[in-house]
Amino acid sequence: MNYYGTEKQQRLQRQCDEAQAMIAATPGLVQAGRFFSVDDIDRIDWAFVEDRLASDGVFGFRMMPTTRIEEIREKLGPSYRLDLWSVFSADRDKAIAACTPILEADPPDGLTRVGLIDDPEDAAIRLIQIGMAENGIAPFSGAMLLGKVVPAVTVAFADTDGRIVATAHANMAFNAYSKHRSTAWVGLVTVATQQRRCGLGRSINALAIMAALESLGANAIVEFVHSDNTASRRMIESCGLRLDPTLVCGLAVPIVDARFTT
Repeated sequence: MNYYGTEKQQRLQRQCDEAQAMIAATPGLVQAGRFFSVDDIDRIDWAFVEDRLASDGVFGFRMMPTTRIEEIREKLGPSYRLDLWSVFSADRDKAIAACTPILEADPPDGLTRVGLIDDPEDAAIRLIQIGMAENGIAPFSGAMLLGKVVPAVTVAFADTDGRIVATAHANMAFNAYSKHRSTAWVGLVTVATQQRRCGLGRSINALAIMAALESLGANAIVEFVHSDNTASRRMIESCGLRLDPTLVCGLAVPIVDARFTT
């Protein structure tokens, strides 16, 4: 039960979990949970990218300078495309200033925070994975969600019937060699269809951000959003993050594949 999703998604989740020791020890690599990824292409052998693309059909480029994108596209060649997500960031003080008043209010519509136990195969973790998949987000493994791969925290709200209606996740994915090592990534934000348009996304996102700052000791926060996702951009900005025009998050996939979710 630790892994959930399509056969490919589960294979990639397992692969990332099992590769963590190598990822942590390799300058340039970052733990992305669902595929291999780099945050510094100058510190890895491009042959590694080619091998992973051939094997996995996906490879990530996090916190990439916008000035390097065309270079990456040229190296990928005509068989792959590079999908891009904007990078939004905030330092600790700005995130706290924006998120504190959001969390001072009661949870929307009397919702309660879900208490998670330290078990990757717990039923609540499986429900969170299912909720992510149903909302078009490729889930993490249960171990990744619970911080057993890298330091991480997963938060969720449930309604009065005990149904999980919103989730978010934060982790310290960048390794000790990265200039982003004190930065937490926040993502996997999902809100059940019937609970949308009432500020629940903002609340669960703020909760994950504050957990990253308070529980994980992060000094900064980053989130990634596609340029056509206006609602997510507003949610992220309401929590104090601002667009960093110098960086992007990229994902290489075969030219014929659908867009992956990060």
